[in-house]
Amino acid sequence: MQDFSFKSMLISSVAGSLITLLMAYASGSSFAALPFPILAVLAGFLITGILEGLISRAVNIFEPAMSAVIVSVVLYFALPALQLKGLQEMTTTHLVVILMNGIVLSALGGWAGEKLHGTIAYGVREEPVEWGWALCGIILGVTVTMFTSSTLVIVLGFKLMEHFIAYLIGLFLAGFIIGYRSRGIIFEEAGIAGFTTVVINVDIVCVALGMLDLSIILSGLAVGIIATYFGGWLGERIHSSRAPEPTRSATSLFGAMMMPRSK
Repeated sequence: MQDFSFKSMLISSVAGSLITLLMAYASGSSFAALPFPILAVLAGFLITGILEGLISRAVNIFEPAMSAVIVSVVLYFALPALQLKGLQEMTTTHLVVILMNGIVLSALGGWAGEKLHGTIAYGVREEPVEWGWALCGIILGVTVTMFTSSTLVIVLGFKLMEHFIAYLIGLFLAGFIIGYRSRGIIFEEAGIAGFTTVVINVDIVCVALGMLDLSIILSGLAVGIIATYFGGWLGERIHSSRAPEPTRSATSLFGAMMMPRSK
């Protein structure tokens, strides 16, 4: 793992939790409508990621992601306890979906913070993630899952199991293409693409059909990420069989897991 700094992660987690809670309290106390506190919470996650990128000397995606997870745990217990008028309509499922989106925004904020800090500007340090392939995977995953789901609705009507299978196929194909077409180790990119695609799909479905059950969201998140990882692993193995020496070195524990074993 590239120069993981527990200290900077802890500082940004504490600061991010305080900032996010303060913003949620200010908005939730002033407005009775749920969207405004949600916007405040998501803005707090962005600030957490940017702060992590600014104070850290490391170049990796795990510090802002871990900071966001810690902030999410704090908010999961703290927001309901505040009993704010703006959060009265918020259910546990609402909160989980908000926190999932917050983790994505915090990771993006971490990248922006490192750009501002200069640690990945002008070739000072190598970026730990090939963001082009991560973005490609997100676009492919969302496109395939939306296309297959909308087609199945026309042909079969709405059936949850068929849509869930189509959703997994889309994520598997996204991971496979990343692994097959990228120039080296892509485990991080597959993880980012899988998680973000799941979050976007949950957002789309919740807007179109209403809030899903929490069990469906959590199971879809876990199985979807596994499907993307498996697709990435299979694509990488096929790619490695044709070009045994990866062109990008394994720079993290996850990256090392993707390196083909020597015979």
